[in-house]
Amino acid sequence: MVADPVFRYGVASGDPLSDRVMLWTHVDAPGPVTVEWTVALDEDLHDIVASGSVEASTEAGGAVHVDVTGLEPGTTYHYGFRALDETSPVGRTRTLPDPADHVRFAMVSCAKFNAGFFNAYARIADRTDLDFLLHLGDYIYEASNTPPKSQTPGADLGRPFDPLHECVTLDDYRTRYRQYRLDPDVQRLHAAHPVIATLDDHELADGAWRDGAAEHRPEYGPWSQRRANAFRAREEWLPIRRVDPADPERVWRRVPVGDLADLFLIDTRTRRDEPQPGPAMDDPARSALGAEQRAWLLQGLADSRARWRLLANPSVMGQTWNPVLPDDVRGALRKVKLLADDMQGPDFDQWDGYPVERDALFEHVIDHGMDNLVVLSGDVHVSLALELHRRPFEATDRPLAVEFVTPSLTSQNLDDKMGWPRRGPDSRAVEARAVEFLPHWEWVDLDSHGYVVVDVTAERVTAEWWHLDTVLERSPTEECGAVFSVPHGTPRLERLDRADPESGVAQEPAAG
Repeated sequence: MVADPVFRYGVASGDPLSDRVMLWTHVDAPGPVTVEWTVALDEDLHDIVASGSVEASTEAGGAVHVDVTGLEPGTTYHYGFRALDETSPVGRTRTLPDPADHVRFAMVSCAKFNAGFFNAYARIADRTDLDFLLHLGDYIYEASNTPPKSQTPGADLGRPFDPLHECVTLDDYRTRYRQYRLDPDVQRLHAAHPVIATLDDHELADGAWRDGAAEHRPEYGPWSQRRANAFRAREEWLPIRRVDPADPERVWRRVPVGDLADLFLIDTRTRRDEPQPGPAMDDPARSALGAEQRAWLLQGLADSRARWRLLANPSVMGQTWNPVLPDDVRGALRKVKLLADDMQGPDFDQWDGYPVERDALFEHVIDHGMDNLVVLSGDVHVSLALELHRRPFEATDRPLAVEFVTPSLTSQNLDDKMGWPRRGPDSRAVEARAVEFLPHWEWVDLDSHGYVVVDVTAERVTAEWWHLDTVLERSPTEECGAVFSVPHGTPRLERLDRADPESGVAQEPAAG
């Protein structure tokens, strides 16, 4: 029997800045192990620009993090590790440009292991036209393989969760991350691109909030301990740099991309008040962000002098509810968690459940004359391009910003839950009616899995939705579902023809 390799979980990089990047690997060996690392300009690791050694300790579960500094902006590097006479795979990473006139990245969310194969990760790994991957959360799912009624069962693919039960202890969460990091497409993704990540609830528990979670039970023990276990495993298994050395649970931060863009990553789960339906959700004291994060965000948005303000937002910000929605649309939107279970109001787990704080954010945008805000969102498993309004159903109300919502990587969407064919007449009819009654929605696809490529220049931000033919088996097939753009200074969406030679977007991805 051949022993498992030391570097069986591959390599990864993340949290790039213009002069540094975090490198990661995991040593699958007992005891403290010295790990040598190398960063070079070539894939053979001959043109070395930095090197050193670090210890992989049992206390960190075998994880290795190296914060490599002194790098050049906008530069592609290759890296690798060596320990116990074995060498790791060679990874590719990239620093952020500064000065910057162009940045291009993919964004994803919702990778449910037992719901499908990570074909989107494989397609993103194939690309050579990206600066980084923005992960908007649900990198793992903590769920049991036989979930409660509030969650959708996995598909019958021979990909059960490990462990089979819901993650609660530190060992549970570590085991779940190990399962994900053994997936070949996860390894390919991380070896190809640096990752900038925020989180959603499933890194902790379904319906997580500041002092608990919808699916946290008393027999699991204190929520504070479970939360600490989840954050510790996340830090061990992702290539992330701690934002605040004194606070291992702080996720929110600003990532500058020269003077082209400020990327604000927020946490709408672990600092928020407990989600509540109306009328409780209308309480002005309720917050999705918490006081400290809200003050930081409002100040940061006001102080930003970048050409674009980009808000990486795990939960949908735009309104998803209209009292005149037809019954068929209500039923479909409830299936994808855009309406409450009783279909008499919005899904209060999203920003719709914190309307006063959202309105204060919108008022802040108006007061500071921000005409360059783009919100990048995930969580709801659908593709959506919309304009953000304070009062979207008033004909005279003007948009304040635009929002691009990425579909899920694998987590079930409308056709999966209804047993309909993908992009069949049933889904398309619901989509057409939804856009009719939610006029700030410019376009929606309730069926497709995939990812979004975001292209940022001084003149415009463009989003390309790339959709997969299936996640129920490994498949290389993808197609561009839609392209929308927002010009600088005019927060209105423009739909682009992907064949338009003037747009310069939505080309087939370069071969890796």
